[in-house]
Amino acid sequence: MKQEVVEIERVYARYTARKVAIILALLAALAAVVVVVTPLGVASVGWGEVVRAILSKLPFLDVESGRRASIIVWDLRLPRIAMAIVCGMGLALSGAVMQGVLRNPLASPFTLGISSAACFGGTVAMVCGATMAGGDRYVVIASAFLFGLGALVLIYGISRRRGATPEMVILCGIALMYLFLALSSTLSVAGPAAGASFLLISGNLVQSSWETMRVTLGFLLISIPLLLKYSWDLNALALGDEVALGLGVNLRRVRVVCLVLATVIVSGIVCFTGVIGFVCLMAPYIARMMMGNDHRLIFPCSALIGALLLLGTDTLGRTIGGSFEIPVGLLITLIGVPFLIYLALGRRSYEA
Repeated sequence: MKQEVVEIERVYARYTARKVAIILALLAALAAVVVVVTPLGVASVGWGEVVRAILSKLPFLDVESGRRASIIVWDLRLPRIAMAIVCGMGLALSGAVMQGVLRNPLASPFTLGISSAACFGGTVAMVCGATMAGGDRYVVIASAFLFGLGALVLIYGISRRRGATPEMVILCGIALMYLFLALSSTLSVAGPAAGASFLLISGNLVQSSWETMRVTLGFLLISIPLLLKYSWDLNALALGDEVALGLGVNLRRVRVVCLVLATVIVSGIVCFTGVIGFVCLMAPYIARMMMGNDHRLIFPCSALIGALLLLGTDTLGRTIGGSFEIPVGLLITLIGVPFLIYLALGRRSYEA
């Protein structure tokens, strides 16, 4: 018996080591992509200029950099790259949480209409006079959160109804998504915030800055420790409500806290980037295929895949058209629609 236990522990250690190696490889890939994409863009910046611009900001090095290169690298490229990484991680984490709580591979803030509802909430605040500058940004974020929370409560209530199928929940979520997108589009054609609200609908990283990145990162850093705390509970929840209750899991608290945290993350992102769909659907699904059913591994893997996906797509969007930039929300949709059709037609069994 003791030998069997030792063998099981050895097998589990090898299994965990392989999964950790995959996560480290994804982290290395993300670092490599950052290095590759930094010089890319409409404005030509060489590798040497990029290196000098970065080193010139380090206080202990006496390196000079041209003003043009410094502005392009530090004020335009790096804030946008950092914003893509943070937003990609946040969207992927929120999708992983919702798929785990609802035990549905098609569940995500995008397909459930939560992102669109948050977008509409931010648009309403802007039309009423709030801006994304100064303290007003938190008014916009609060409005986005309240509308996103309202959509979440509605979808969660539908999912808890007797006889509600996963397909029914997704169909209701898609209906809400189009409803709030239509309402946001209506508001975007009039009023002083028309331009800003249009950016929210299209989904892009044009307005990225170090300040907006720090605000978004703040919401993410607040949520991550709590999500990791409930990762084991989500593992138990995947086995069914009865099993989770038998293991001492407070089902109501886990579901409410995790879903609210996911909504907080999405609301903080949508206000600055608009609706960027499918990252929160694809990244968690791919991570689950790579990591298995342990949310302690799914969360970091999803975050890294989401960052790679959004950063790569945004770089493609701002370089492929020359002087014309394609919004990242449109490119993600072109990738995500076939992926969603694959999931819908595949009818694969889902094990959270």
